[in-house]
Amino acid sequence: MAVKQSVLGISLSDKSLQAVEIEQDGNSNTLTAIDEWENTFATNKEDDGSGEAKFVDYLTAFMKVNRVKAKKVSVALDTAHLVLNTIPMEDSLSRIELNEHTNWELSQLFPETQPKEFVTDVHVLTQHQSDHWNEVLSVSVRRSDAYRIQRAVTKLGLDLHVLDVDHFSADTALRTNYPDTNRKYLALVGVKENRLDISLIKNGNMESYSYCVVQSDKEIVDQIANLARETKGIYSITVYGPYLDKDLLVQIRRASTMLIEALNPLRHVKVADSLRLAEHLTVPSYRFASAVGVALRRE
Repeated sequence: MAVKQSVLGISLSDKSLQAVEIEQDGNSNTLTAIDEWENTFATNKEDDGSGEAKFVDYLTAFMKVNRVKAKKVSVALDTAHLVLNTIPMEDSLSRIELNEHTNWELSQLFPETQPKEFVTDVHVLTQHQSDHWNEVLSVSVRRSDAYRIQRAVTKLGLDLHVLDVDHFSADTALRTNYPDTNRKYLALVGVKENRLDISLIKNGNMESYSYCVVQSDKEIVDQIANLARETKGIYSITVYGPYLDKDLLVQIRRASTMLIEALNPLRHVKVADSLRLAEHLTVPSYRFASAVGVALRRE
């Protein structure tokens, strides 16, 4: 029998932080708290400790005001502060050999940093069985960043449940709220002020991941229009992200020849009657896709 539990989900983007509490009860999920504020917890940057202290203070206030019950917290990290690398590898390699190869790739990217200073995970994206190779995505976070998050969480009296990538957390929100994703070929695009994260998902499997740097709203609109025009066979493009707003969404839809959906991470998530909304909180739910998604993770 599934045990009812509450999980605090936090997404750390470059400038803002999104936080939610989700109560998990079997296959049912209920939103019990939600808010957003400035992100003072700077990963991959020097911090004299004041940013971490403010992070703890703000989150303490959020938990108190919303009467948060969660003892577990799951955190989604901004892709811009991680190292994501797509690598072709022979399909005969063992897990140890995969790790050795990804460590070598890290040493090429960061010659002055030891690979042991990173925590790395590896995901197989696409298998090319006839040619005996796989397209592999390696994801690395600096060990010092992971430690600082663990330290801050411990100060709050919480247990760190999951440490994830914000784009992959949004992927979880997509699959939970749009189960027909398992029968479609679509693109998921995370919209940030200076970056687009793009993954292609076919019949429920992430086939590829890439990103591009953008400098303006026009570049965001143009890049997504190009994606719609040049990617053969995709049914639709789903967008989300902390930088996305209604005006930008309208521009993206006008420029694209394809269906553009705004990811609603609460589509199949109940909303508690006791939910308190801060007066400043009028932003659309697609800004919270990663925070909700990481809170929905069961493992």
